[in-house]
Amino acid sequence: MNKSDPDFLQDSLRDSIVRAGLFVLLIFFIAITSAEAAQPVRIGVLAFRPKPITQAQWQPLEGVFRQAMPGREFVIEALTLPELEKAVAEKQLDFVLTNSGHYVLLNKRFGLTSPIATLIVDESGKLARSFGGVIFTRADETQIDTLNSLRGRKIAIVNTDSLGGYQMQAYELKRAGIRLPQDAKLIVTGLPQDTVIDAVLEGRADVGFVRTGVLEALAREGKLDASRLKVLNLQHPPGFPVQVSTRLYPEWPFAALPQVDEHLAQHVAASLLMLEENSAAAKAMKIHGFVIPGDYASVAEVLRELRAPPFEETPLFTIEDVILQYSWQVLLVLFASGLVMFLMLRLMWTKRRLYEEHRLVLHQQKQMQHMAFYDMLTLLPNRRLLHDRLGQAIAASNRSKRYAALIFLDLDNFKPLNDAHGHEVGDLLLIEVARRLKACVREMDTVARLGGDEFVIVLTELGARREESDVQASIVAEKIRAALSETYRLTVRENGCPDAIVEHHCSASIGVTLFMDHEGRPEDILKLADTAMYRAKELGRNRIYFSEEFR
Repeated sequence: MNKSDPDFLQDSLRDSIVRAGLFVLLIFFIAITSAEAAQPVRIGVLAFRPKPITQAQWQPLEGVFRQAMPGREFVIEALTLPELEKAVAEKQLDFVLTNSGHYVLLNKRFGLTSPIATLIVDESGKLARSFGGVIFTRADETQIDTLNSLRGRKIAIVNTDSLGGYQMQAYELKRAGIRLPQDAKLIVTGLPQDTVIDAVLEGRADVGFVRTGVLEALAREGKLDASRLKVLNLQHPPGFPVQVSTRLYPEWPFAALPQVDEHLAQHVAASLLMLEENSAAAKAMKIHGFVIPGDYASVAEVLRELRAPPFEETPLFTIEDVILQYSWQVLLVLFASGLVMFLMLRLMWTKRRLYEEHRLVLHQQKQMQHMAFYDMLTLLPNRRLLHDRLGQAIAASNRSKRYAALIFLDLDNFKPLNDAHGHEVGDLLLIEVARRLKACVREMDTVARLGGDEFVIVLTELGARREESDVQASIVAEKIRAALSETYRLTVRENGCPDAIVEHHCSASIGVTLFMDHEGRPEDILKLADTAMYRAKELGRNRIYFSEEFR
């Protein structure tokens, strides 16, 4: 076609305009993505104590997130109740950490997502992911020993908005047929909860309501003689470390606002779940970390039953009103029958939808739990899960009086591979090492990756005699050494290029320690095997060295 032809010129102009438009769109999307990455992630924390104290307590959480996501900026803000609600309403925050009752309120009014993690706190030196309410009276009070005996009594509380200091107990009493405040006289003392205890001990109140752990904390501090009080309606939930009179409810939730990107929420959840209880950040925040979120529907049930915010609106009419005003209308029976049929169909549809949503939540929880306990590259147990498995192996060995062994290995000649071919090829080798290690042991044994090129194997159920167990551990260790010494052929795939094969020769230095009747910490066994591994390296690498500590 002649380039001077009008049709040719028109087509060329149209193509140029299309290319220019696509280029502008590309620049626009790049700018938008960069702007989103530059925006700091803002996390609001409820300040139930003075804001500077709350800010200082939770400030280390910024470092935890920055370390996990180096490309993002995180900001912690301590806010009062009104400030936190205003910030959520105006979408000034991305995540919130608040108490259970306040989360239900925010969820109802502003559509917060389901919690991504639940806080773990210290209750009398033990881990607790839930809490409850305590109902108590003086120990010498013989007329008060059951919930029914609280009718007509003077009850001291901090305020009616406190979940653990009033609402949990009021819910238990309502289930027992006692309605507050109608059936008793409430004495509001205000915070702190110590004032409730003072009111009971001084005789200004017959009964007091406090949150779990308050009585034990004051007793430890020497501020309360616990023998002067007795707890009513005492419950015994498995593993809960302090006295409680009500059901247990989940601790503070960490939740995302609706506008937060799903991938960001997943990364934040994984960072919280992987926070070690003995880490510097956890100690600085005075917490034990976070766990997979609890079920806050029970908290909503309490608030709804008590008509507490956000369920404080009274219905326009009750069933009693309907009966009194419209009982003469016989046709209402037919209408009600049709309504019941409709609601049954609606309930079946809703139940099916909730079932599907529940399955999705369980799948997401399993994914988050896997991220917290397994190495993402090799899919082997990580250090956290290894510590738990090693503790189980120690306990099982002590019970069965059979030896167990721990094998600690470090790859020789691994760094040159990374330097020559890059980390992607190094990752391929680590994946192959994990596969060979699992092939060398039984299903009951544990193969874990500590990090880098260090791996640990826990062998259980060895012999009852030391000599026999030595031989068994030696056989497995030699099998591992031989397997890891074989040539690696790593297939490197790149887009648009033929597959490349990288051959590499790599060996391992292996330290072994046996244990039985071990009364120390699991870390002591790890340290012995680690020392033995370094001794193997000193002796020339590609060899096995047994620790002499427990021989």
